[in-house]
Amino acid sequence: MKVLLVFPRIEHGASTFRDKDSWESFLFGYPILTLPHLAGITPKKYEVRIVNENLDTLDFNEEADIVGITCYTMTAPRVYQIADEFRRRGKKVVLGGYHPTAMPDEAGKHADSIVLGMAEASWPRLLKDAENGKLKPIYERDIDFDMADVPPIRRDLITHNPLQGAVQTTRGCTNRCEFCAISSFCQHGIKQRPIKNVVEEIKQMPNRLYVIHDPHLTQNRKYALELFKELIKQKVRKSWVANGTTNVLGTVDDEWLTLAHKSGCVEWFVGFESVSQEALDSIKKAHNKVENFKKMIKRIHDYGMTIQGGIIFGFDEDTPDIFDTTIEKLNELEIDVLEVNILTPYPGTPLYDKMEREGRLTTKDWSRYNQIDVVFTPKQMTEKELSDGARKVAKEFYSWSSIIRRNLKIFATTKKIGGMIPAGTNINFRRYYKRDFSF
Repeated sequence: MKVLLVFPRIEHGASTFRDKDSWESFLFGYPILTLPHLAGITPKKYEVRIVNENLDTLDFNEEADIVGITCYTMTAPRVYQIADEFRRRGKKVVLGGYHPTAMPDEAGKHADSIVLGMAEASWPRLLKDAENGKLKPIYERDIDFDMADVPPIRRDLITHNPLQGAVQTTRGCTNRCEFCAISSFCQHGIKQRPIKNVVEEIKQMPNRLYVIHDPHLTQNRKYALELFKELIKQKVRKSWVANGTTNVLGTVDDEWLTLAHKSGCVEWFVGFESVSQEALDSIKKAHNKVENFKKMIKRIHDYGMTIQGGIIFGFDEDTPDIFDTTIEKLNELEIDVLEVNILTPYPGTPLYDKMEREGRLTTKDWSRYNQIDVVFTPKQMTEKELSDGARKVAKEFYSWSSIIRRNLKIFATTKKIGGMIPAGTNINFRRYYKRDFSF
């Protein structure tokens, strides 16, 4: 049986490029793990091919018995087009990912089967059912699997390999931020891979730079520390980036930070989300303390690592003053890279349920759920004020003079070739925001 796995075209984001074969797509392309992971858990008796529509041309005439398509909310319209066309040609289509899990009835209109949540246990069972002509319309969540048994991703099927690679050590997140889709998708607590499996996969990875693609590596300090030690012991001389939280990075012991840096860490992505403590408390992210941000960032810099911060605008507590306040605070904090987002109420999250209950969703054109468009009615400003304010912050932060100043500081901080990651992200984010915010 032949299995075709499709990653749909993304119209917005830092990893979106007009020219699929450009030098930018190689330097700044973001590694996709979902489908190589799905291919890895596919029994070896099935033939698997991956098409990433952002880099490859999708051929609807390709031979396949099963077409599996992964789906974010913002890619749902394109996913449905692809699914409908394959089904029109007689192919069996399976949809999975965040959006089908949140909206199975909607997604089911475009598929022969839907996989809810993680697929480690249900995907092999689905393939066996399909082979026997007994495909079910929905495969419910199944968390009865051991991460130790999960094979490495099929890197041999990645035909366009960007400069950065990726690996995942942990599934799930203990935090319950009301705007985040991860906790609603992974309703199983935390699952972690054996460290020896992770390190072996990193060693086999052709990339010298890689992302640890976990919700946040700081949620289990002991596990992370053991990972750092094993990377050092195995002499894995590669540079990496991971997600972290302010409360852990600001309080964890010196040995932990020393070994993180020694094992290759050059950057932590931290979801600050807001410089308003009132907003943070309201979205159930009270472990973020604005008063501690500067001290935490300086501490990370002192250990030779950088900080990419995430900021979201549009919380109910935000007024039009939040944009100038944020710019002023960013200059004080000395963040190295900034991700600027407009609050997006993704289906399946408490935020979406709240907005729908209050009648504040202004569209269900899922393509606009991209963290750049405003898709709801803000409480204390107009939609235009929200859009223009986010644009102002992105434009000011990503002026060329600011980028040059920050990048010089980044290389002085990291003293590693891995400093290319945050420095390159500054340049790539300017390209992204200049395009999507139109400045």
